[in-house]
Amino acid sequence: MENIGNILNKKKWQPKLDSFDGLPVRPPVKQTRLYLDNEYFEKGYAAAFPDSTTTVYCILAKYAHHEKQICFPAAATVMKLGGITNRSTVFRAFRILEAYSIIAIIRRSKGRVPNVYALLETSHWTSLNSLPFETVIQGIRKPKTVSLKQGQQSQNPPYNSGTDETRNHLMESDKEIRAENIKTAKNTEPIKGEISKGTLIMLRGYYEESDALAAYSELQRNGDASPSFSALRGLLKQWAREGRIKEKKPMTW
Repeated sequence: MENIGNILNKKKWQPKLDSFDGLPVRPPVKQTRLYLDNEYFEKGYAAAFPDSTTTVYCILAKYAHHEKQICFPAAATVMKLGGITNRSTVFRAFRILEAYSIIAIIRRSKGRVPNVYALLETSHWTSLNSLPFETVIQGIRKPKTVSLKQGQQSQNPPYNSGTDETRNHLMESDKEIRAENIKTAKNTEPIKGEISKGTLIMLRGYYEESDALAAYSELQRNGDASPSFSALRGLLKQWAREGRIKEKKPMTW
C-alpha cells in the first residue's frame, strides 16, 4: 500500500486542468538567481555557439556580482559545475565569448590567481553577421606565434568586425608591442606595452580613457613593464583623491 504522505504530496502539487494554481512557482525576485540577456538567444548566439560555450556563459552569469557584473571563477570550478571534462573546452568558450565582446577578460598571468571576467551590455556585442562564427573558430585553431620582444608570447592579432584577424588567446598576455599607435595623455612618448581592451572596458565607466592610458604609462615609466589592473586602479584612485583627474563615478571595489 502506498505511503499516505506520498498520496497527500501528490494531491498537494497536482495542478488544475485549466491553471497552474497550487504549483510552487518560483518567486519573481531571488538574490541567488542568475539572469541571461534575451539577446543571447534572439540574436542567434546560443544556436551558433557550442553547447559548452553557453554552459560556460551561464556559469559566469551565476557568479557575476548583481551590480558590477564581474566575477572570477577558476577554470576548475567552471569545469565542475558545467560537467566539462576537457580544460581546453573552457578556454575555447572564453575565447568565443570574448571574440564577440559578450565578456571582457582581465588576465592574471602571475601565480594561480583566476582571471577576472565582466559580462558586457548587449549593445556592445559583436553580431554574428559582422563576425562569422567560422572565422572565430579558425582563429582559435591557428597555431601560436612567439614574439621575441621583451620575452613575451603573443598570438594572433585581435578580432575585428569583418576581418579574419584573431583575438589574443586567454592564457597569454594581450599586451603586444604597438607603441606607435598609443600616446599617453600626459606625454607624447608612446607607452611600451598596450593596455588591454578588457581593462579599458572595465575602467571606462569610472574614468576617462585618456586618464587610464596616462596612468598606465606612468606605471611603466616607474619600472612596471606590464602594470596589473590593481596597480592601475590604485593609481587612478590616488589621482582622483589628489584632484588631478575627475571620476565619472566612484569606484568602490
